[in-house]
Amino acid sequence: MSDKVVLPSLDLPRQKTHWAVVAVIGGGVLVLLMAAIFLVVVHKQQASQEATARAVEARAKEAASQVEKMKLEAVAAVEKAKAAVAAAAAEKAKLAASQAAENAAKAGATDGDSSKKKKTHAKMPRKLGKLLETKSGGPPPSESTKKTDASLDALLKGLR
Repeated sequence: MSDKVVLPSLDLPRQKTHWAVVAVIGGGVLVLLMAAIFLVVVHKQQASQEATARAVEARAKEAASQVEKMKLEAVAAVEKAKAAVAAAAAEKAKLAASQAAENAAKAGATDGDSSKKKKTHAKMPRKLGKLLETKSGGPPPSESTKKTDASLDALLKGLR
């Protein structure tokens, strides 16, 4: 045992990985890298679509609130117009009542004196005078209407 045992050297010349194994590992890494990039792009697309949908919903809500506001303003304007029309009608009725009382007073004062000519609607505004004329039978017929009436009467007498 005094002799030492010497083992031969096991150095194999040029042992390295086969190129096909390197290609498979490189292809796997490349596929994983592409999958990661694809997931990032898809995530960004979805986030932008969701943001766009939220913006559209916000605009729709804003438009709906503006429509409601405009409806309320329109209803308020209609109510205001109705109130103005009612006030104008009440004022017109009050003016007509005062004019009717004034005309009745004038008619009572002029019934005793038949020589004076009646002046109707002298102090009334034109529109109110026209309104009262249409209610009371209208203005006296014109000459052309009288002629037409006379010619119609003659024609009717001739037919009998």
